[in-house]
Amino acid sequence: MSLFIMTPSEARASIIECFEAGLVPSLESSPGVGKSSLIHQIAADFQLYVIDLRLSMCAPEDLMGLPSREGKKSVFSPFAMFPIRGDAIPKGYKGWILFLDEFTSATKAVQAAAYKVVLDRMVGQEYLHESVFIACAGNKMTDGAIVTEMGTAMQSRLVHIQINPSFPEFIKYANQQLFDYRVIGYLESQPSKLHEFDPDHNDKTFACPRTWEFASKLIKGKSFEQVNLPLLAGTISEGAAVAFHAFLKEYEYLPKIEEIIADPQTAPVPDRTSTQYATASMLLEYCTKANFGKLATYMKRFSADFQVVFFRGVVARDKTMERNPEYVSSIQHLTRFLNDNNAALAA
Repeated sequence: MSLFIMTPSEARASIIECFEAGLVPSLESSPGVGKSSLIHQIAADFQLYVIDLRLSMCAPEDLMGLPSREGKKSVFSPFAMFPIRGDAIPKGYKGWILFLDEFTSATKAVQAAAYKVVLDRMVGQEYLHESVFIACAGNKMTDGAIVTEMGTAMQSRLVHIQINPSFPEFIKYANQQLFDYRVIGYLESQPSKLHEFDPDHNDKTFACPRTWEFASKLIKGKSFEQVNLPLLAGTISEGAAVAFHAFLKEYEYLPKIEEIIADPQTAPVPDRTSTQYATASMLLEYCTKANFGKLATYMKRFSADFQVVFFRGVVARDKTMERNPEYVSSIQHLTRFLNDNNAALAA
């Protein structure tokens, strides 16, 4: 792996750095890694309105504007979606992000029309509003997606950011967004399954951060019997769906949460590795400030790997737990493991 490929959190910091310098970042990754999600997260954090323009669906005149008569001459007038100088910033926002997505899937003519937008910040004969930030995104040439090679004239107008998925960052995100605990448990037990993209794959889809989020939404609140296996196959691929579905069966063999809370010192601890990962993720779902002490006592009977899954998830889901005396005392023996993980997540 190249030393210059970034994790999503590193890419996020780099995008912000580009915006602050008045430059245009171009995000490049395999499909499903979360390029558009990064832009929308930054927009939410900085109160920016996102104009999501899919260049693969555009014609050159969408960026150049349409000709209209002004006296004896014709001028090119931009479409209303582009904020130009003098426009009012939408209420509740501080500006815009003009997101030129699917850039590398656009035709050469559309890419050429984008030169003026990217370099001169102009659409038609009008300048973009001073509070507009521009970002581009596209798939890699090597990934089998519909890609048009970017010309050298455009290459030098952008700051190129290559992104690969990061397992620790995804798990932190999944906990923060309250993904179904069974998705978290499965991926904790099989980290390599997070992103199984192969440009030569024969399935209609593949497992990646985006499709695992879809899978979480599909199974949330459903029992094993209610999970639709063909639907999962259409979401994360047939192979990934069969393996994940088999893992879901593990949850039928877990100790009951009532048993654990009633007597964390003697409640049964599963022997199988997969079931231990399932147990750690299941406890995250039921953990509250009131029962945390008992769940922590129970988890201390597991090896460090499984304890990290639990204690890391507790804080990701509720940041205030870091100041909880019971939490602080519970993780003292795990400080080295948790600090290593936190270093990996630092952005």
